[in-house]
Amino acid sequence: MTRTKLFLALTSIAALAVVSVSGCARPTMAGPRADQQVALDIRNKLKEGGGDTAAAGAEAAQGGTGWGTLRGTFKYAGTAPTPGKLNVDKDTEVCGKGQGILDNSLVIGSDGGIANIVLYARAKRVHDSAKPLPKDEKEEPLLFDQKGCMFLSHVVACQVNRPLDVKNSDPVGHNTKIDPTKGAAFNQNLPVGQSLLYIPTKEEAIPAAVSCSIHPWMKAYLLPRNDKYFAVTKADGSFEIPNLPAGEEVEIQVWHERATGPSGGLVLPKKELKWSPKGRFKVKLEPDQTLDLALEVPAGAIR
Repeated sequence: MTRTKLFLALTSIAALAVVSVSGCARPTMAGPRADQQVALDIRNKLKEGGGDTAAAGAEAAQGGTGWGTLRGTFKYAGTAPTPGKLNVDKDTEVCGKGQGILDNSLVIGSDGGIANIVLYARAKRVHDSAKPLPKDEKEEPLLFDQKGCMFLSHVVACQVNRPLDVKNSDPVGHNTKIDPTKGAAFNQNLPVGQSLLYIPTKEEAIPAAVSCSIHPWMKAYLLPRNDKYFAVTKADGSFEIPNLPAGEEVEIQVWHERATGPSGGLVLPKKELKWSPKGRFKVKLEPDQTLDLALEVPAGAIR
């Protein structure tokens, strides 16, 4: 029974009770006031959560109930392209040690799994485990290291206010530059063996470029998000985003630095997921469901 039907039924019972007490006596103005008071009492109890119907109604008003998990794997369809070498022309005794450095803008494993694809959700409800971090939260810094004149973490996703330990493990100096669209920028020289903290201050819709002014082939990406609904695919192309809101449609943004969609949006021919030309798809999870997606990426989706 819905809240509305329950309210009307209880109101009718209250009205009949008043009539039976009054009998055949001449009606007075006190009768309607008593009916109204009973109705108001019932309504207040419903608002205060006095019953399963009220609780169910409150949960439904939020758009859904429970939580679910989205996971899957991105695999390259066809023969993977052979990575070329980057133009390394400085500090060659350290940078690549004379052997050169392979282009890591597209990393495809032996089984076709694609690494470094970013996913994040736009959700109305957020689980406690994924809540934004307060500014004064003392979180362990994430290591963002540089070695062999490469960023060891090519793509990093983290929460706003989560500190990054930007480190130089090379025997040559670096200059680390982070260029977010909205948050605080970072442009610091890092001497040999030194490290500095960087704290993202704003949520970004697109990963911010990270570079080294001394060694221009060095590139990486950083995506800060308010909640924890994000993932970066591993070497085998797998990802997982737990505790997404169930019972409502959730939009997932997908990004890769070489995707052919606008602003790096990865576009796949998946009509059943309502995949858009902007690199977004939608899912609706059931409570406690784990939805596992096997996603093939055609050659035309990545340049």
